[in-house]
Amino acid sequence: MLKKVKLLLKQAENRKTFFKRIGSFLVPTDPRYIAIQKAYDVAKGEFRQEKRAGGERYFEHLRAVAIILIDCLRVRDYVLIIAALLHDIVEDIPSWTVERVKAEFGDEVAKLVDYLTKPPKGEYEDKERLNIYFSRLRNAPREVFLIKLCDNLHNLLTLWDFNPKRRAKKIRETRQFYLRYAAKHIILIHELEAAVEELEKGKPPGD
Repeated sequence: MLKKVKLLLKQAENRKTFFKRIGSFLVPTDPRYIAIQKAYDVAKGEFRQEKRAGGERYFEHLRAVAIILIDCLRVRDYVLIIAALLHDIVEDIPSWTVERVKAEFGDEVAKLVDYLTKPPKGEYEDKERLNIYFSRLRNAPREVFLIKLCDNLHNLLTLWDFNPKRRAKKIRETRQFYLRYAAKHIILIHELEAAVEELEKGKPPGD
């Protein structure tokens, strides 16, 4: 399955291919399809200037998480797809709050995004910030983990652009927290285990 995820993520993606995927289960006139379009455009616009360590646009990560959710977990719930596209917006874009997400996309999306958002960096030390985040996740509904574990898997598969210290931190977090959640909720457990093992062995991505 991890090989399938890697092949999926190697495919060239753009707006047309993404909405061809959405169009396989929602017609373009459906309000849910239109809401996903809005979330896609908001995420792309707000993260337009943001880049990841490897130099790729940050939006590619947001779209990849939604694609893993749709193609690998077979999720068709538009609320989850929207939350996947917006999962970092409150944490990373100062002009967006949970209240704004609620006003623009509804209570359900806002609740999911709230669970997926770490506390503000300036208010807590890194360790305390993470402790608060993971403490909240312990009580989160399963829907949150459908998104979070897709997010974690994509992060693991793109960690090769980060320095060894950053990779070690993400591996540690995955082993300490995310693998436990994956096992509890039966979500991407084998894929996450395989991705961690590849990183620990220093196996180049794609092998």
